Amino acid sequence: MLRFFKKIAPWWLLVVGVLVATGVVWQAARLTYDVALESIVKTGEERLTLYSGTLREALSRYAYLPYVLARNGAVQELLDSDASSEQVNLYLEGLNREAGSDALYVMDATGNTVAASNWRQPVSYIGQNYGYRPYFIDAKAGREGRFFAIGATTGQPGFFMSYPVHRSGRFLGVVVAKVDLDPLQDDWHQGGEIVMVSDANGVLFLSSRKDWKYTTLTPLSAKQRAHINAGRQYSDQTLKLFPLQTVKTIDSNRSIVRDGKIRYLLLSRQLVGQGWKLFHVAPLAPVRERAEAVALIGTASALLILALGMYARERRQKQLSRHKAREAEAIKAVNLRLQEEVEEHCRTEHALRNTQAELVQNSKLAALGQMAAGIVHELNQPIAAIRTHSASGRLLLDRHEEEKARESFSSVTRITDHMASITAQLKTFAYKTPRHCEPVLVQDCLTAALGMTETLLAEVGVVVEIQQPAEPVMISGDRNRLEQVLVNLVRNGVDAMRETERRLLNLSISIDRELVEIVLSDSGSGIEEENLSELFNPFFTTKEVGKGLGLGLSISYRIITDFGGTIRAMNNHGAGASFVVRLPTLLIQTTGATETAGVKR
Repeated sequence: MLRFFKKIAPWWLLVVGVLVATGVVWQAARLTYDVALESIVKTGEERLTLYSGTLREALSRYAYLPYVLARNGAVQELLDSDASSEQVNLYLEGLNREAGSDALYVMDATGNTVAASNWRQPVSYIGQNYGYRPYFIDAKAGREGRFFAIGATTGQPGFFMSYPVHRSGRFLGVVVAKVDLDPLQDDWHQGGEIVMVSDANGVLFLSSRKDWKYTTLTPLSAKQRAHINAGRQYSDQTLKLFPLQTVKTIDSNRSIVRDGKIRYLLLSRQLVGQGWKLFHVAPLAPVRERAEAVALIGTASALLILALGMYARERRQKQLSRHKAREAEAIKAVNLRLQEEVEEHCRTEHALRNTQAELVQNSKLAALGQMAAGIVHELNQPIAAIRTHSASGRLLLDRHEEEKARESFSSVTRITDHMASITAQLKTFAYKTPRHCEPVLVQDCLTAALGMTETLLAEVGVVVEIQQPAEPVMISGDRNRLEQVLVNLVRNGVDAMRETERRLLNLSISIDRELVEIVLSDSGSGIEEENLSELFNPFFTTKEVGKGLGLGLSISYRIITDFGGTIRAMNNHGAGASFVVRLPTLLIQTTGATETAGVKR
């Protein structure tokens, strides 16, 4: 069976090669088609920009004429009285000749033409009523009229621009300039490209291909036809449907259409102001021819590559037999090296695990030694003091000085309380305090913390400034524990300012969305940058030996995190450091006013 599969394998490879080659050729032809199509799209977009500019220029060249005529005194006098129109006719005739427009004419308030530049011609506008035209209706309403239509009198298409004539606030009539767009259309035709313009109803009124002119891009509704007929816009044109059929819509402004077997790329662009749309039609025959050429070349190349591949395979089969022995030896050597490397990795892993265990044990012993040294130093002095006071008390009792003995034993009591506070810190650190959450007023905790440290603040000479909101700020937590945090932070700030001349402690409470922020800033020497990341670690302290265990900030960190908050330390821009505590509020504060109290102690 295995021999059978080896025998037919070359034929399967040939089939797979043919399929792969077919896919590659098809993909290359498709890519070529897409690139060529994109090139035509880019060229078409450039043409649309050019043609829209020429169309806009052709229209704007005559846009001033209706405005100028509406301000002409002779025109206003003609419409305001029964004066002769001969002078105005001569003026319109000369102006039309110099401006190069198709016609200029004046209509009274009812739409009757009273003066025109073609007054000498057999087919003249004078005496004709164009009150039904949209450009007259727009001008009468106080707007500038813009309208393309086939002339009702001459039968010649043109673009009509109108402007109302007023005197002393009264509507007298309308002046109109007609522009012939056929020269522009002829230029497009002579350029050898297909360019079209449609109106707001989708009727193609300009086209470099005359057989597509006065066709509709989509079937007209009864309402659209009634609107066109009311303004006699396209005279007796039947307005047939546009002959090109849509094959594929690329996007709103790009589509592929066909006329029989001929396919085109239809590009469009909206013209601002008139509701018109400009179209550029490019044949897709060059795109198809380029893709077919690439497919033909690719097919020939693929067949050649497959032939060369089959030849190379046959030659390679003859060489394989001579390399099998050397390959077997090479594989055996590689396996031996891999086995040695695996054994070496196992030995290295075992050594690393032993080293890691020793490091963990050494870290534990170091932490234990550091903690023991701190506790011994903290408790040595109180024990010595107890020994001294106890001896003094016995001597005083022997001398029957009971009052002084009572004071000596009271000192012993205070010293033991101090020792209890030291061991309480260790207990707090070692055991997690059970959560007891209740509503806590932050301002009260701050006041209580300042009361407990009032003697210390007065002793060091610290000035305290407080900023806090006028409304109560509530959190969910334990009042005693929050007070403990604030006392620790105040003590740290006081210790940081003992060696400075300026001793200012600033405490602020603020609301930030659903969080309350408590900031304690001192004017001390600040915190070393390398110590900022270690401040909240247990037994870490920057104080001298005997001044503290390094548990205050660690306990404070645990309390704040139990409350669902955060605490961080940072150096101030000027001098000193700040501790920022953020806790979730119990109730979202809705009052926006914040009272800032400058309280100094």
